[in-house]
Amino acid sequence: MTGFNSAGRIVLAAAIAAIGAASLWFAEYVSGLQPLPADLPGHGAIAFASGAALLLCGLGMSWSRTARGAALSLAALMLLACAAIHLPVLLQNVRVGYSWVRLFEPLALAAAALTLAASLGAAKNAAKTIAIGRWLFGISLPVFAATHFIYPDIVASLIPAWIPARLFWAYFTGAAHLFAGLAIAGNIMARWAAILAGAMYGSWALILHLPRVIADPGNQGEITSMFMAVALCGAAWVIAGSAKRSEAGAPARSYA
Repeated sequence: MTGFNSAGRIVLAAAIAAIGAASLWFAEYVSGLQPLPADLPGHGAIAFASGAALLLCGLGMSWSRTARGAALSLAALMLLACAAIHLPVLLQNVRVGYSWVRLFEPLALAAAALTLAASLGAAKNAAKTIAIGRWLFGISLPVFAATHFIYPDIVASLIPAWIPARLFWAYFTGAAHLFAGLAIAGNIMARWAAILAGAMYGSWALILHLPRVIADPGNQGEITSMFMAVALCGAAWVIAGSAKRSEAGAPARSYA
């Protein structure tokens, strides 16, 4: 499954770089990943720093020689955002579904970045780190599933009108999230679950998000949402590419 690991790395790297570039272009925080107060002092400087950091992480992951360090940096950035920004917001808005999604999206990216870094290294604890990354990614998907079941009408409204039975697809993709997450976290057919989850996210980027970006190219939120779907696609394939090595308990080695 090394091909999926390599493909996932490139897709994830491109998406993270694009999100960072969009942040620099619009001189704004990355919507979704960084819901900071608009009146926070140093708005422009923080937006520039965060955008540049994501851009550098994405570019670094795209090159095999710097991929491991860049992946570790991305994991650190995402975990910092989870702890410092998203978790406090969630604790104040536990009943708001989007607060849960905002926490677990960067957590899923951090999990994939940790998995990627471990896969590219030769540390003795690499297999354990891969297993932890797979588990963290897996538990994120049922959270996404819950929003599909709690807010099916909102999810259905995001589906293009030319697709029939939109409410059915809202529930179906919720179920797909749930079963994929349980399979990945439980290490039961984790590779196939991650492969299919990645394909689902990739199809969303093309079918759902790309037309919205074309219709409103100046909307940073739409651009970020599209590349977040691409990032989750790459993240899922990183998990898929590392699952076999983790399942077998073999020591990880670089196969970038």
